[in-house]
Amino acid sequence: MNLKEYFREPKFIFAVFTLLMVVLLVMSDRQKIFTLNVSTEVVQFSVADPLLSEWMIGNARLIDNPFSEDSEGADLGKHSVLILNTGTQVRIQRHGVDYIRLLLTTDNQSSIGRIEDAEGHGTTLADWALLLIEVSGQPLVFPFRGTLTAGDDVAIGVDSILLSGTISVVEEQLLGKTHYTAGVETLDPGDRVQLWRREQTVSGSHMPATVDGFIRAEPMDGFSEPIDALALVAHGQADYVQVERLGSAGYEVRAPRWARFLHDPLLAATTAIIALMALLLEFSSKCIEVVQHRRGQDRTPLAANDQADDTGDGTRE
Repeated sequence: MNLKEYFREPKFIFAVFTLLMVVLLVMSDRQKIFTLNVSTEVVQFSVADPLLSEWMIGNARLIDNPFSEDSEGADLGKHSVLILNTGTQVRIQRHGVDYIRLLLTTDNQSSIGRIEDAEGHGTTLADWALLLIEVSGQPLVFPFRGTLTAGDDVAIGVDSILLSGTISVVEEQLLGKTHYTAGVETLDPGDRVQLWRREQTVSGSHMPATVDGFIRAEPMDGFSEPIDALALVAHGQADYVQVERLGSAGYEVRAPRWARFLHDPLLAATTAIIALMALLLEFSSKCIEVVQHRRGQDRTPLAANDQADDTGDGTRE
């Protein structure tokens, strides 16, 4: 068989087609959604959408002077609402089922937001404020959208850390709008977690990814069992999650392309079909070879008899 005939073989055409299909499924860029589900004593984020940062803070004490003591400040009404501006840096801390420390700052010396009471009267905040919020009666939920950091570096003077949690990666399939779980990573106490994405305009650079999420604080005297610290759930599109761990340089949580062989249902089904078709082609080619060999053996005695008859006729003449 020459080279042209080999290229026309069905097995070669099928091999090229399947190889291209697998390469497309493995190498195609897909949307990745990372989800954080953690229990932590400290959360930090920068507000990206003020519409999601309007919080009912209940019984709270407002301290607007960074040099004041926690006992100083103004007590707010039970139905007070905190409205944050874009760019406000938020740091939320809680130990056990104690009160919440909500620190609000900004880098550009502008207003961080305002507080409105039940009568609609508003108080504009400056560039720094501390709220001590008592969680009583019912849980408090703080939704947000922004760039997030969960946990803190474990060092001298740090008293709030990430306690536990998981990072799950959800990746979209190549066809349709369906997604599948591409992996789950377990976090250790003391980890510090950030989500990052590639910068589109500058090659090789990365910037913090914007995520949507909420923070939930359970009361000590509520109907449900009190949960220590803060429960954080956040998800967003990113390229990887950076985990900084005490005693190491940290590591990155990604959804590598080779892992699609383990988690992508479409790729798994495609490879299974390819393997089955390869076996069928190999089996059919072997069957054809056996049939051709049998036919060749059947024709050989007939040809020998015909040759013997021709030889006998020539001798008689």
